[in-house]
Amino acid sequence: MANKRSTIEDVARVAGVSLMTVSRAINGRPGVGEETRRSVIELAERMGYRPSRVARGLATRRTATLGIVFPDMANPFFAILAKGATDIARAADLNVFIMNTDEDPELELTAFDSLIEEHIDGVIVAASRLPRRRLLEQVSRFGSAVLVNSDIGGPGIANVDVDDRWGILEAVKHLVACGRRRIAFVAGPRESGSARRRLAGYRAGLVRAGMSPEPSLIERCIPDIEGGSRAAAVLLSREPSLDAIIAYNDITAIGVLRGLAESGRRVPADVAVIGVDDVPYAALVRPSLTTLKVDISGLGRLAMGVLLELRAGQELAPMEAIRPQLIIRESA
Repeated sequence: MANKRSTIEDVARVAGVSLMTVSRAINGRPGVGEETRRSVIELAERMGYRPSRVARGLATRRTATLGIVFPDMANPFFAILAKGATDIARAADLNVFIMNTDEDPELELTAFDSLIEEHIDGVIVAASRLPRRRLLEQVSRFGSAVLVNSDIGGPGIANVDVDDRWGILEAVKHLVACGRRRIAFVAGPRESGSARRRLAGYRAGLVRAGMSPEPSLIERCIPDIEGGSRAAAVLLSREPSLDAIIAYNDITAIGVLRGLAESGRRVPADVAVIGVDDVPYAALVRPSLTTLKVDISGLGRLAMGVLLELRAGQELAPMEAIRPQLIIRESA
């Protein structure tokens, strides 16, 4: 009997009871005696019957499907984060919809609408490009939400964070110890919580080293290779004497390396470069990239675990932000 996937009708026919009785027994609903419930469940297991996710969704008003919203799946950071998260969801027999927004706030809003239309039970949002108020409005539409590297909260909303400020403080400290004095910073999107914290860490690190943050040494860009390359060119045109650049993330830093090479600057002899994340590319580029390592897969697993706890109505234990580790390679 178990060679073919049985239906609820098959179970009801063999058990000699109604479809309603089988449904109530399997879903733990009242109206069925314990002896009947036990015998129906045992029979269903022997027959290889498993309720479909669609049927369970109709019965419980939950779809057993979760959503993940990312700004750029071409960035290995988000691909690795997604794998860590989906590994946990799969172990819990849940589906996941992954929405890529291409760094576009309008596409992000569309992604949230699409997930709502699919009756998604909960959502993970990493590196949102929406203003804080709009982001809060959007995630509040879901029963539960986990925000990665954001600082907003509310009922059913949890945050999983990396201690970006501390990490950039360590990067500045390392560069100063290496004798660098004209340290520039390639900043990320204004609406990004991690970008705000990284910029704050850069400024605080300079002050600790007895240097004043200068606006001319800060340049924002779209966090991709092209953005990093253009940002390096702009910084060099304004401050030809700069001797170090900290980039918003590794992909941006790889663009910075390209921009420096095109300008004839040697790395690290003329300009040292540090990125953030330690994506696989970081160790493969030449010169290899000094970076702030984040356990990206672990971050994804943690985010999904927290979402499942929220979804189950569990009380969350206090969480500390994850501190990155400075990995020193050739570029600094």
